[in-house]
Amino acid sequence: MNRVSRSTDEEIGITEGIRSRANGVAGDDQTSKRQMPMATLVVVLLLIGYWGVLFYATHTPLPVGLLPGQTDKAIHFTAYGLLAVLMMTLRATRGAFGWYSVVMRWFVLAAYGAFDELTQLLVNRSCDFVDWLSDVAGVTCGLLAVAFICWQYRKSQVTSETHPA
Repeated sequence: MNRVSRSTDEEIGITEGIRSRANGVAGDDQTSKRQMPMATLVVVLLLIGYWGVLFYATHTPLPVGLLPGQTDKAIHFTAYGLLAVLMMTLRATRGAFGWYSVVMRWFVLAAYGAFDELTQLLVNRSCDFVDWLSDVAGVTCGLLAVAFICWQYRKSQVTSETHPA
């Protein structure tokens, strides 16, 4: 069975459209193979760099009064949302993926968020359950956003291939 004709519930991805266009023109297939590793490399470097900065930022003692009120929760949500976007984008650069990939990344990032909160105690910062909930909410939104974008892209590619203009 052709991968393009599979249900969108089974796979979500962006590479099918890239492959089908590359197969239509001689020589483009080689260009496509060279471009995918570069995209993957860029996302890997961004992910490693961002994750390192995030770890450093969450394990550096903060001056008292630096963050007013509940701004802390929005920062947790945004920081972990971006981490999830980078992690899911990395997976998307490698081809179509199923919901299993999304769920596994959710568990990994939720566990890392708990680890991050617990190890903050080692540097005289607070370990807050609500901070972890903000982390998890950001992770959920980030993963689902990338999955939805990939699903929409794949859906448009399937539609354009079955109904050419």
